[in-house]
Amino acid sequence: MEVKITVLLSFILLQLVVSERCGDGYCKCSKARKVATCMSRRRQLNYFPSLPTYVKQLRYSGNYLPHLTQDLLINLTRVNLEQLYLEDNVMFKVDPDAFENLTTLVKLQISHDKILNASIVAQVLHNVSRSVKKLVLNHNKWNSIPDNIFDGLKDSNIHFIDLSFNNLHSFNGLRIFRNIPNLKYLILDGNPILDSDTDFHNMEYIFKLSLQYTFIQNVPTFCDDNGESLLPRMRSLNLDHSSLRSISRNDFICLPDLWKLSLSFTGITVIQNDTFLDMPVLQTLMLQNVVRLRRLEYFGFRSASLQSFKFGSSKFKFDNKGRYNNDLFKFAPNITNIELFDNQISDGSTLKTLLWNLIKLQKLNLQGCGINYLARGTFDRMPDLRTIILKGNSLYGWDPTMFNKLFNLRALYLSGNSVAVVNRTSLAFIGKINLKFIDLADNPFACTCQQLWFRDWLKTAKNITVAFYPKRYVCRSPPKWDNTLVALFNYTEEDCREKNPWILIGSVLGSVVFVCMVVVIVIYTHLPTVRNIIYLIRLRRKGYVRLVNSEEYMFDCYVVSCETDEQWVFQTLSSTLEVKHSYRLCIPTRDFDIGASIADQIEEKMRESKKIIIVMSNDFAQDEWCQFQLEKAQERIRNQGEEAVVSIMLHDIDHKHMTSTIKNLLRKSSYATWVKGKIVSKLFWDIVVAAIEKPFGNPPIAV
Repeated sequence: MEVKITVLLSFILLQLVVSERCGDGYCKCSKARKVATCMSRRRQLNYFPSLPTYVKQLRYSGNYLPHLTQDLLINLTRVNLEQLYLEDNVMFKVDPDAFENLTTLVKLQISHDKILNASIVAQVLHNVSRSVKKLVLNHNKWNSIPDNIFDGLKDSNIHFIDLSFNNLHSFNGLRIFRNIPNLKYLILDGNPILDSDTDFHNMEYIFKLSLQYTFIQNVPTFCDDNGESLLPRMRSLNLDHSSLRSISRNDFICLPDLWKLSLSFTGITVIQNDTFLDMPVLQTLMLQNVVRLRRLEYFGFRSASLQSFKFGSSKFKFDNKGRYNNDLFKFAPNITNIELFDNQISDGSTLKTLLWNLIKLQKLNLQGCGINYLARGTFDRMPDLRTIILKGNSLYGWDPTMFNKLFNLRALYLSGNSVAVVNRTSLAFIGKINLKFIDLADNPFACTCQQLWFRDWLKTAKNITVAFYPKRYVCRSPPKWDNTLVALFNYTEEDCREKNPWILIGSVLGSVVFVCMVVVIVIYTHLPTVRNIIYLIRLRRKGYVRLVNSEEYMFDCYVVSCETDEQWVFQTLSSTLEVKHSYRLCIPTRDFDIGASIADQIEEKMRESKKIIIVMSNDFAQDEWCQFQLEKAQERIRNQGEEAVVSIMLHDIDHKHMTSTIKNLLRKSSYATWVKGKIVSKLFWDIVVAAIEKPFGNPPIAV
């Protein structure tokens, strides 16, 4: 069956491209496409030859027609010509009645004739067929066009006019379109038009307006003197590649029916609050390659109707939190398609926060964003996701549960990352969610025994398309297998099995001895760790369960720390508790509202937090705000018991800096001591997690 389909498609394609000589040997004709193309070397062709009767479209280009008359076009009246393209034919003069007998013409194009005067075209248009719907007059280098150029099209069916890439410095619809008010499509691309020299009167029925590659620096005025819309039916506005520098809410208040707005390749630097709010049916917003953009205000993308947002290649630094707010898309809840490729989002927690409110997302493009890891639960709130593009990032892998909840996911692109080994757990989600397409090409695969499962899976995968396999699945390590296709990596299970039992016994005994030595050294040299162990045993002896009322709080923990310890808070505490354990932390310097009272926010955020984490050090003991927050934490202990606070000793506090408040805290409750090292740090995090999860005890009772 597949062979028959392939043969049929090949036959159709062949019919589309095969052409024959026609028109006295000057032209090529395609019967399948019903197209004729007439071009001559050195402009030898100076007439219109006879063409096959099936021809409906003629492209007449690069010939010699200094004076176009009705008689020259006589052969074209013998075919039912619908589209006529006249390009670069050195036309100087055209008789007014030249096109009069082309009664079936639907589209007429006169372009690349720089010596043809626009006033001559104005006379010609009085006698073109009323059936003409599309008129293209581009690349003619006209500095201006007469006000009466389209008067001859009165009562015609014309709805499309292209005046692109001339040399027009101004545009006045009031005068030019006074006799064709039903125009729907207008293309003015590539003209040096200024926004101050535009007038859009007599264009009430315009659907699409394109002003690409113009000199417009500000959005033109689309309102009349009474504040009413001049373009009430316009669905699409394109200002790509213009000289646009800024936009604001007032620029679009008179475009009530706009569906699509394209502002790509412009010099916009700021997206102000509510810029797009007054376009109630706006569905597609394109802001690609806006590389000068520096700031996105809090309500910048507020729009209840927006469905597609394309922001690729703008080089925007989402890692710089000062340029935007975490809730950037909170007020655009209906976005289903978003393209953020080639922007900077290297941090996985930043990405998770950025996408958190896009719960209706169906397609997500994050190609080339420099993402180095995916935070757990990044996509859990997006059950409708169908396509995820993560090509060209720096991912070494992903959490096995990352895609488990995406039951509608059909295509996943992970090519060009830094994935070395793919194992069974990495792809376990495929069978759970019925994925149909996956792209893992161009990753630096390590062809070792750990890769055997993936190699075999690639060869036997069913009900799923593995893109570019086997050609772009290549071993990059070890050196022995470098540049070898993964499919040709020929290790077997037998090759990877340890055959000598004494080697295994020696390895086990050596490991036991090594572990014992490590334990002795750790106990001897790391007394703080011993304290941590005792603390953990106490916690687990008492038992702990996740608090059942955690949904009552906005945050799991409020973090109290001094400014000098914030680097540890963000790089170590936050990355472990928020990314690995999915806790919600309130960090004042990150989550407080700018400009609000600090004291008020401390009390508010503490109330909204289930527990309080106190990070202690010498600098902490000397910081007045830290002492204020510590007193508030003591109030929580008095109300809810010592379990309300999780104390961390980041650096030992000297006796001269020890305050009575801190002494009181350390006397009443235990604390975890931060110690660097892979083993001891895991113990530290076990203690912190256990302390966070420990239920509240009975608060102190006054007698």
